[in-house]
Formats: sequence, C-alpha cells, structure tokens
Amino acid sequence: MRRLAASILALALLVLSATPVFGAVDQGKLKEIKALNQQMYSIKAQIIDKEVEAGILDQAKAEKIKNAMQERQQRIEQDIDKGEFHGFGYKKGCCRKSSDAQKTE
Repeated sequence: MRRLAASILALALLVLSATPVFGAVDQGKLKEIKALNQQMYSIKAQIIDKEVEAGILDQAKAEKIKNAMQERQQRIEQDIDKGEFHGFGYKKGCCRKSSDAQKTE
C-alpha cells in the first residue's frame, strides 16, 4: 500500500513539474507571429486607403478605423513583447472585459 501511495505521489510530482515545460512559449515563433501581424496591419491599412480612393469609405471614417487598428496593433505588439499572444482577440458580443463594456456605454 505504501508503494502505491509513493508511486502516485511521485507521478503527481512528475506531472506538476513538467507542466511549465509544456507551457513554455517559443520566442522565435512569437517573433514570426509579430512580423505576420505587422504585415497584416499594413495590408489592412492599404485596403482602407483603396476603399477611400474607390469612394466606398469617406476619409473621416477611414481615419477612425485606421486609428483603432493602430491601437490594437500596438496592444498586440506589447503583448508579444511580453511573451504573450491572445489569438485574434475578442469577437463581437463575446467575452468583453467590464472596463471595455463601460467605455462603450
């Protein structure tokens, strides 16, 4: 019985000590993600400019969109620099932080 308890305890300690290894973030991959996000931001900004040229968007709305995109891009880059990546962010109507919800009211 003691051997079984010791084995279970050893297995639990092994699993708990290995968890940080599985959660480690590859910094090289984060740099690639950051570069791809920068490219995506640049292309989206170009699309907005083309929509203004085509008359789809007016200049004021385009500037507002581009400012929001720039703020989001800065947050993404700051998170990546801290070693974090949260995917593509929040979806409309889902999982909003209380501080974000208060800003829109």
